[in-house]
Amino acid sequence: MYKVFIFAVAVIATVTCLPAVNDDEPVEKPGYCRFGNVYVKEGERGAGPIGECNIYNCESAKPGAMAVSALTCAEFVPAPGCHKSDYDYTKQYPNCCPKSVCPHDH
Repeated sequence: MYKVFIFAVAVIATVTCLPAVNDDEPVEKPGYCRFGNVYVKEGERGAGPIGECNIYNCESAKPGAMAVSALTCAEFVPAPGCHKSDYDYTKQYPNCCPKSVCPHDH
């Protein structure tokens, strides 16, 4: 049984009109924002590439520029006797987010 106290739901960062510089290549698909090897359609949201624990909202995808917002994992304090796991950067969001681990859960 998980007992978690959530103090902050998430951290939101907004980046506007950045040049599409992932790997120094332009946006290859018109109407899509590119995050490494992941493409998100304009107006939609999708998990970022493995190694980045974020979900991205592609607000605008114009040639040479894109407007995006990013959401990362919620902050929490585990219940007494439990601990917070590390990020797992081998997985995409939200599976990469820290979890509450309690000794009696094993």
